[in-house]
Amino acid sequence: MRRIANAHRSYAHPLAWWFPDDGRELLFTAGHEGDGELRCWDTVSGLRVVDFEADEWLLVHNGALAPLPDGRLILATSDPDGLHRWDAHTGQSLGRIESTTIWHVTTAPSASGRLLFVGAGIDGHLHRWDAATGEPEGSSWKCHSGYALTVTSLTLPDGTPLVATGGEDGTVRRWHAETGKPVGEPLTVSPDGRAFNLASCQLPDGRVLLLARDEVQGIHRWNAATGEPIGPPLRMGKLFPHTTAVVPVAGAPRVIVASEDETVHQWNALTGEQLAPPHPGGAAAAALRPDGTAVLATGSHDGALRLDELGTDWKSRTPLPSLPAQSEAVPPRRTITD
Repeated sequence: MRRIANAHRSYAHPLAWWFPDDGRELLFTAGHEGDGELRCWDTVSGLRVVDFEADEWLLVHNGALAPLPDGRLILATSDPDGLHRWDAHTGQSLGRIESTTIWHVTTAPSASGRLLFVGAGIDGHLHRWDAATGEPEGSSWKCHSGYALTVTSLTLPDGTPLVATGGEDGTVRRWHAETGKPVGEPLTVSPDGRAFNLASCQLPDGRVLLLARDEVQGIHRWNAATGEPIGPPLRMGKLFPHTTAVVPVAGAPRVIVASEDETVHQWNALTGEQLAPPHPGGAAAAALRPDGTAVLATGSHDGALRLDELGTDWKSRTPLPSLPAQSEAVPPRRTITD
């Protein structure tokens, strides 16, 4: 475990990992509303490499990264006014796209092969924008009665690109990412709860696991292709989930939940076995390195970031060499400690 102290003035929210070809391991993070802090860290060196052009009242719900064919990397953040696009290499603002409140954003392919940002809106619609230009991609899709609260994208074993949404109506719905046509029947999490924190992960047997958290029963798991439940809900208590991630670790999917009590829990997503003692943190982001090992970033209310290596995936390859940071966009202001 490593720690970056004082990464933000108050609450630290890990948004997304990125692993460029030069061996760096970049982590994008946001601060609390009123801090105006959106940053990128090289977690190998511990240096802050990008400060984004954010205003004081920046409020970020979550973020997604889109690599473009021309070499650009675009970060999109969801917020109460819509979607904000940024040049992830320089921190330059590419402008806010005024829209309804967007609770959650991910990336998905278009029918033409272009990469889109896809946002779950407070109006119950799924909104789509060209990641490169920010232009709307057709009309929005009505996906839920009440708010659309969460969205994730995945690829089924047969290659079908899928977008899954969760809403205030207590359902998870699957859509063909390119056509917007429904895939299968709605999946119900609870008649009295809302669907939060969608995440997905490929299983060793080739199936794709889709999971969602609600406020009543816990974590629901399905076969993403068929909609069949994978066991009963995993009971996690009634604490409100801030973030949920799932990542393969040593041959098994690990679900990581950061809750409102500022603790992070880890379980085997299939068996429900607790895999690590809870540790402090109010938000988390997990990812696979190019070598197949899983990494976890946790943010705390004191502004610190905790970095953990979770293990080796069943598809692990020869590790990339760790290289020093190539350049710093801002003077180094924080240090990383073991």
